Amino acid sequence: MEKSILVTGAGGFIGSALVSYLKQSGEAVRGVSSKELDVSDRKMVEGFSLASIGHVVHLAGKTFVPRSWEEPGEFLETNMAGTLHVLEACRKYGVPLTYISAYIYGQPARIPIRETDPICPNNPYAKSKYMAEELCAFYAQQFGVRVSIIRPFNVYGAGQKRDFLIPQIIGQAMEEACIRVMDLAPKRDYVYLDDLLEAIVLTVKHVQDYDVFNIGSGISYSVGEVIETVQRILGTDKPVECNNQTRRNEMNDVVADISHAENKLGWHPSHTLEQGLTAMIEKCRAEKQKR
Repeated sequence: MEKSILVTGAGGFIGSALVSYLKQSGEAVRGVSSKELDVSDRKMVEGFSLASIGHVVHLAGKTFVPRSWEEPGEFLETNMAGTLHVLEACRKYGVPLTYISAYIYGQPARIPIRETDPICPNNPYAKSKYMAEELCAFYAQQFGVRVSIIRPFNVYGAGQKRDFLIPQIIGQAMEEACIRVMDLAPKRDYVYLDDLLEAIVLTVKHVQDYDVFNIGSGISYSVGEVIETVQRILGTDKPVECNNQTRRNEMNDVVADISHAENKLGWHPSHTLEQGLTAMIEKCRAEKQKR
């Protein structure tokens, strides 16, 4: 019997898209939402059999940096302990794991950022992800659990909550008289959702004993440049209001060195920022027409 790919956190932004992507690719996949499998509950994970599972993609956990400042304990418990419980299940059943981490470098020591550069989590979310990574490394080294770690930079795509910058900008540009943001200056490396999904699938197909991959575009754009690109695609020229409010521990520029994923996995992003934003806007328009 063909073994399935298990996706934890399948009810989330990336998880739900990954399950659809795998099914469309003809893969046997089992997606479980956090309601179906609470990874922070050790007994629940222990009672979940991986006997029919050939690979686990672990996405379940708490996300969104601003909220992590309000609930640091919950983020650490869910993201670290939840990953520990999944690693234990993988150890028990001999199943390889792809762990979806996050940007954990803090203020970069250099640009572009390599996987081997210093780790300096500067918010509770990043700290929880790094602690989970350390567990992954330990289980790989001491128990032989095969683990691929993906560090996505700023992911965007259809279905992302309005809490996040790009959906917020697109929503305002399409629906409101003015576009309002906190700060126009920070530059980020934005990676389109479909490109991230392709990278994840490659780690499933090419199982590593242990490895870490930055997944980004290799280019950074400021908030102002994102707004300009969105308005150009939409053909709008709405006023932009900026509060000039700098976030806690803000970083001025972030760029991923993606050469390791290119060399080891044969992965390269297929979408420019403009292409990704265009696809996202087209999906937003299609959803509006259905309503």
